[in-house]
Amino acid sequence: MNDQELLEAFSDYQRAAGLAPNTIRSRQSALRAFARRQNVALLDATIRDLRRDLGRQTISPATRAAMRAIFIAFFNYLQVDRLRNDNPTESLPYVRVPPKRPRPYTQAQIDLLLTTGAYKRTRAMILLAAYQGLRVSEIAAVHSGDVDLRSGTLKVTGKGGRTDYLPLHSVIESLASTMPTGWWFPARRGHDGHIRGRSVSDLLRLARQRAGISDTTLTGHSLRHAFGTELVRGGANIRAVQELMRHESLQTTQLYAQVLDDDRRAALAVLPSRSVPVRSGR
Repeated sequence: MNDQELLEAFSDYQRAAGLAPNTIRSRQSALRAFARRQNVALLDATIRDLRRDLGRQTISPATRAAMRAIFIAFFNYLQVDRLRNDNPTESLPYVRVPPKRPRPYTQAQIDLLLTTGAYKRTRAMILLAAYQGLRVSEIAAVHSGDVDLRSGTLKVTGKGGRTDYLPLHSVIESLASTMPTGWWFPARRGHDGHIRGRSVSDLLRLARQRAGISDTTLTGHSLRHAFGTELVRGGANIRAVQELMRHESLQTTQLYAQVLDDDRRAALAVLPSRSVPVRSGR
């Protein structure tokens, strides 16, 4: 069985388990890239191949952990289908990922994104992230049928195929009347369906550049961070924020509750000022 046949069979297995199309597609892409990097057939990969790939110095801990999880899922499947007797992932080391602090856009920066020449659909993407906290893959898949103006809800299918019905913000309610029936962001060049999350990321990156915002750590996901940060800063209940962000763990949401840098600077500013003494006064 060649790599293509193997990945198709793995995809069938994942679809039967109810995994989201984006998850299946990203796993396929990651496994193909691994096979190219290590110059190995997937079915023949050894523990050394896996360790060598995870040990690349150019990847972040989060990427290393994600790739490890993909390896585990894939080789577990190979054992289920009796395509391999051994499972090399059993000898992979645990990857520790330090918690990341949110990197949100400021409200002034969001204003810049919206007012410096971004096209209508890009502005709609910005608003969906900033007012509903959607991820780029979720923005790409918004359909007019997901918006229920009567109940005031937005249906969102997110990570792992989980579906939630979020309360609709009034800004997005107004936006809905300006968007097309069907996919809000349809694929182009005659393709069916909607655009991909990567396209949303690219458009949001271009909007940042057009707005003259030089901080390259700000991404499309930073708009989601801004959503969570503003909720916490505004005094929203942390459990409600967890539900709106659709975090599995409250611990993830609590990262947004950490005091922000500008708040810490403001706190220091309340201390009385004094000159540095030159002499002790003895």
